[in-house]
Amino acid sequence: MPPHVPRPAAYRLVLLAVAATAASGVTAAEGEQAGPRTLFLIGDSTVKNGSGRGDGGLWGWGQVLQPHFDREQVIVENRALGGRSSRTYLTEGLWERTLEKIKPGDVVLMQFGHNDGGQMFASNRPRASIRGNGDETQDGVVEQTGKAETVHSYGWYLRKYIADAQAKGATPVVLSPVPRDRWKDGKLVRADGDYGRWAREAAEQAGAAFVDLNALVADRYDELGQEAVHAELFTPTDHTHTNRRGAEVNAECVAAGVRSLSDSPLRAALLPPPGQEYRFDFGAEQATDGFVAITNAQPYAADPGFGFEPGADVTLSGADGGQAASEEPFAFSVRLPEGNHLVRVTLGAAEGGSATRVEAELRRRLIDDVVTQGGDTATREFLVNTRTPALPHGRWVRLKEREKTSEVAAWDHKLTLRFAGERPSVKRLEVLPAADAPTLFLLGDSTVADQYKEPWASWGQKLPRLFDSTLAVANHAESGETLGGAWGAGRCDKVLHLLRPGDFVMAQFGHNDMKSKRPDALERYRRDLVKLVQAVRERGGQPILVTSMERKAGLDKDTLGEYPQTVRDVAAEMNAPLIDLHATSKQLYQDLDDRLDSAFQDGTHHTNFGAELLAALVADGVRQSAPDLAAHLSDAPPVRP
Repeated sequence: MPPHVPRPAAYRLVLLAVAATAASGVTAAEGEQAGPRTLFLIGDSTVKNGSGRGDGGLWGWGQVLQPHFDREQVIVENRALGGRSSRTYLTEGLWERTLEKIKPGDVVLMQFGHNDGGQMFASNRPRASIRGNGDETQDGVVEQTGKAETVHSYGWYLRKYIADAQAKGATPVVLSPVPRDRWKDGKLVRADGDYGRWAREAAEQAGAAFVDLNALVADRYDELGQEAVHAELFTPTDHTHTNRRGAEVNAECVAAGVRSLSDSPLRAALLPPPGQEYRFDFGAEQATDGFVAITNAQPYAADPGFGFEPGADVTLSGADGGQAASEEPFAFSVRLPEGNHLVRVTLGAAEGGSATRVEAELRRRLIDDVVTQGGDTATREFLVNTRTPALPHGRWVRLKEREKTSEVAAWDHKLTLRFAGERPSVKRLEVLPAADAPTLFLLGDSTVADQYKEPWASWGQKLPRLFDSTLAVANHAESGETLGGAWGAGRCDKVLHLLRPGDFVMAQFGHNDMKSKRPDALERYRRDLVKLVQAVRERGGQPILVTSMERKAGLDKDTLGEYPQTVRDVAAEMNAPLIDLHATSKQLYQDLDDRLDSAFQDGTHHTNFGAELLAALVADGVRQSAPDLAAHLSDAPPVRP
């Protein structure tokens, strides 16, 4: 077995000072447009393979670059096209169409070289440029078209793109071509003697920034080793095009290269690298080695990438090692890339007792009240997931308006932790990368989604505390959603893109689906369920189907029609784990008897109490039907009637 390709090595963040200003975004000064700038990518199939949707399991690094950037500042537009050389990207009119879209303040990343060899005028792929960076030309007739053409050097075409971009007020950045999976004497073959060198020379001659992507990627490949690179980053029969993991490694190197450009307008928009660690000492007069001392209630800002959220009076004290405390709930945010993160938090106050519970993002419960006496501390760990709306092929999850305003914490580029309870107090916080941790993805409607406002609650936001620190829960459910709507909005695609072998997807739809008047609504629902189960399995995940809990009126008669039974039927036909929440919720409502009202906020939605009860039923279903997932359940006591 080849060795497993690890996630990027951890980068330790050592911050010497806490800046008070936010990172600047794109302004309208000097002719630049307001709002996010566009990062145009031009190149070949190593930048964008096929349609850009992972056709045949092949991916270009440009397809997975967006998650490295704050989408409020930079939008990646991948205009690369497979099979093109520095010459044919120009002669086929692709550059002209791209140039029409470029505005002042935009950035153009260009990477060519893989297709610049071969035939110049003959054959069915006449795409070669003249080797080098000179100004020599060669005239000829392209046999395929019968048209005369003057061919220039590889470097000349790059200089042409640079000059055109600069004339439009954009910033060009030249990249040397990513290496192929070719090795000699145990080392990767590099392009520093030809296309890599010529790309550098062209950039220097034309006054453009240069990133030696060939060297950055080659260093990573050499570190991983030939066997692992061949087995895990490329397909068995292709030495040029990467699979998704290979594209991600290459994109990480692109981001690292951009980060190294001191005067690049892209630097401020880059999110922290995937392996970055944060460690904070609250109120400490002198921070522990490797930790950042937080000595005042500084508001969150993108630079330095952490701080307190507004709305609470937080006191930071240096007594007994220091702590941040308040008489009301308070929140602290950290700027993070998309993914799973291990959080280690030390709670407790120097004087007096405290009872602190921890929630993340939109009231996602992670830790129940941790009670400490004056001077005592308690440390807890949990996994938490953050996400963005970016999809890998230039698409976005179609967010509802409330997801851009009141629910924005679920989709922004930061982790927000909320400390609540009786005089909540936190002494120390560590946020560490956990890229290899398994994830439980949730899909569903408002009865599953993280509800941002008290007293509304769902079982999806109460479920995380019932799992231990070996699994992260990523709640992609949204209020008002149907299963078909989740497919159409890209929510299912987002989950499938993030899904790794060994992950779990739990789906509960029906409350909104059953309202459809279409004659084929139920059959469409069934087809979409089957499609989801198949897609999850194709990616190595485990699907778990959940029937919708009954409404408050469901004690007298079923209100969800044939939808719960359809879920049961699909689960049986496809041998998928089933949690029959429809049946167990009806029994729960009967057991509550005259306390039923305390579980409901209205006829469909639940209170904190009701959501906790339903989360306990879901955990029971996990134990009965999904043993692999059940292995991650914690010993936290569930709420019972």
